[in-house]
Amino acid sequence: PQGGTCRQNERRNNKLRPIVINGTVLFDNITRIPRYVYEVVSRLDKLLEGTGLDVRLAYRDDGRPLHLTGLKNIQVVPLHSVRYCYNLFVLPAYLRRHRAFFVGFASDMLMTRDSVVVLHDIRPLVMDTDRGFFRFKFWVHCLSTKWFAQEVYTVSDDQRHLISDKLGIPLDKIGVTYNGWEHMNAVEPDESVFEKLPEVKKGEYFYALGSLAKHKNYKWIREVARRNPDKTFVVAGGADLAAFGKDEADAAKDTGNVFYPGYVTDGENKALMQHCKAFLHPAVFEGFGIPPLEALSQGAPILLSNASCLPELYGDCARYFDPYDYEVDLDALLAEPVSDPDKLMKKYSWDKTAAFWLEQIKRYAAE
Repeated sequence: PQGGTCRQNERRNNKLRPIVINGTVLFDNITRIPRYVYEVVSRLDKLLEGTGLDVRLAYRDDGRPLHLTGLKNIQVVPLHSVRYCYNLFVLPAYLRRHRAFFVGFASDMLMTRDSVVVLHDIRPLVMDTDRGFFRFKFWVHCLSTKWFAQEVYTVSDDQRHLISDKLGIPLDKIGVTYNGWEHMNAVEPDESVFEKLPEVKKGEYFYALGSLAKHKNYKWIREVARRNPDKTFVVAGGADLAAFGKDEADAAKDTGNVFYPGYVTDGENKALMQHCKAFLHPAVFEGFGIPPLEALSQGAPILLSNASCLPELYGDCARYFDPYDYEVDLDALLAEPVSDPDKLMKKYSWDKTAAFWLEQIKRYAAE
């Protein structure tokens, strides 16, 4: 465990409750929800210096290394457990032994009333895009959030209202805590990605970061590309083209102006964002949508679906299209005026989110 004896004695004297964050998600690739946990915890660790707060990062120790290391003020607690026993028995037992308060940053609700949870989105309750058994498990998970969590947080006001409507949780019990973009500053752009794409010219392509999930709506890019053979599109993501599904693989045979580099590193992604004509995000459902924020941070214009939370979050800094309109005029859309994104970049900040959580943790520790 990390953290000095003096700090531990100070915590006992102040009678502050330990705060436990579940870090098991930090085994996964650092995107989406793991990104939120990684960035908030790493910044929170610095903010805790000298506060006397006892904050711990617990995780299911199965031999894999965590992506987040070197914490100085957060105690790292490995808990040995098989997969399904960890959330049901091992972590709750640890919380009871230490009279700890649980903060679930990764939609990871436990059946304890001394808890709060960040429920990033509730897509399985809104869209029929997941298997039936998964949707059932997600319902149970969300109901446990409703029954046990003292407070619920999410990442947009759109999700806040959806959670309230679908789960019957009062709006005043649901808070909003945003994602950020500063992780892009630490990434070195990797220009070698263009060697994989000899037909793609810098500054002359539309870029999208792809996903298998149907709600990401990459059919829109395929259909728009077919109607605009004079334009070039790059869709990154997945180990190979087959990862996008049979429809995507079959359509690629007939769509010669869409290029699929496959999985790209953070550096390759940054280079593609820096040199694109515009970043496309046609999703029909999002909790927040970090990639457009990343693209904005690299100076790329962003063209977004007018669905879900995207207009709420990106306001007049983006240009919008109907995600079911395949006849959209991209040139006319790009000619529309937008506002400077500086205020937006200051609003959505990992530093601000970490500072927000420091204040909440102070409150929970004192209860």
